[in-house]
Amino acid sequence: MSDQCTKGTNWGVVSIDDKNLCMKYNQSNIIKLPLKKVVNSNTQKNDIVLQLSTDDYGDNDDMLCEVRFYIPPQEQKLKQDKEKKKQENEDNQNSMEEEEDEADEDAEPTFQQKLQNEILTKAKIGQSSADSILTIHDVPLIVPRGKYTMDFFKKDIRFHGNTYQFTTDYKGISRFFLLPMPDEINLSFVIGLENPFKQGQTTYNFLVMQFKKDFENEIKLKYSRQKLDEIGWKGIKEEYSGPLYDIVCEVLSEITGIKVVSPKNFKSKNGLFCLRCSVGPHSGFLFPLEKSLIYLQKPVLHIKHEEIKEVIFQRIGSTNLNKFFDVKIVYKNQNQLFSGIERDELDNLTQYFQQKKIAVRKLQDEVPHLPLDDSDDEEDDDDSRQKKKNKTNIDPNNMDSDDDDDDFHAGDDDEDGSESEGSDEPESASRNQK
Repeated sequence: MSDQCTKGTNWGVVSIDDKNLCMKYNQSNIIKLPLKKVVNSNTQKNDIVLQLSTDDYGDNDDMLCEVRFYIPPQEQKLKQDKEKKKQENEDNQNSMEEEEDEADEDAEPTFQQKLQNEILTKAKIGQSSADSILTIHDVPLIVPRGKYTMDFFKKDIRFHGNTYQFTTDYKGISRFFLLPMPDEINLSFVIGLENPFKQGQTTYNFLVMQFKKDFENEIKLKYSRQKLDEIGWKGIKEEYSGPLYDIVCEVLSEITGIKVVSPKNFKSKNGLFCLRCSVGPHSGFLFPLEKSLIYLQKPVLHIKHEEIKEVIFQRIGSTNLNKFFDVKIVYKNQNQLFSGIERDELDNLTQYFQQKKIAVRKLQDEVPHLPLDDSDDEEDDDDSRQKKKNKTNIDPNNMDSDDDDDDFHAGDDDEDGSESEGSDEPESASRNQK
């Protein structure tokens, strides 16, 4: 057994056996990973990213969940050049055959791809597509984005993409939603996951597929009726034909025993099943369902009615300036704001929450005392200035009574100013007699 390298070296040679993946420097291990802990492997540019299992750890435990191996492009070119030279020395064929060999060499996988394939094979990540029970090609996903091939096995589904691949256990699926999009062309099929998976720095709690309503397909399973019965798939048919979204929904629902939820009663003013709104900087659609709310697509949010403590409508003042309003959902120990909903949907949404017996509170705009026009504002300013001036120029020996105030307001502004200065004695005397 080789010793552990303690020099702090972070580069070396990768070797893989049946149980472990090792990176060594001068026959000393820099890192040694059990292949049974590797749950996924992806390539990103010049990196190979390994995702490690965290099932044996608690929520607050420190754990190693990802390892990246960087493969310099120069090293890959040097290795490919060496292989080409060896092949050129060994090949003693005519020019036509040499051209064919060069074309084959150009199509050969890189060192990074070879190492990635070896890791997938030795770590037994997923299974071969040839061993799958059902395969569906070119399934469009919008979360995470890309086209994937779905391989159905006895216990899980494997998704293959151009860059990423991941596996989802049937037992880790918690819910299904089939949501008609407002363009009336596409349908979004949402899969809720109990155990989210990671791609790079992003964690996904939901998978979202998007199908066209009129796209149809024919699919035949690789197992016979007898084999399907033996593995417990008695409700699965041997052949399917029709809209692709219908096939995927039916197969997954039958395998997992989970019903597919779709919107029913709520409709917007335009007859749609959703409301356009925003979460932060991202625009999306809010679907009010029978027992929950779901928002697509960045991020995908699912809020159950039983978790909601209060719904607060904001920006719903009596003025006609606000064409939109906001909805704050208070649930558990947090809240979620959905902004930019059209004001015409206020009554529909209020009725929806009241029917579900959810507490609703409306907040009016806190700007009720705006001036109607500029002239009123200027008159108020002039009055306030005049009052301040009068207060500063009043003689304490000639204080007016409340009855005098009425006479004071009835006069002209110029006369009032002269009276306040006390320059006209006869007038002041007559006023005192009164």
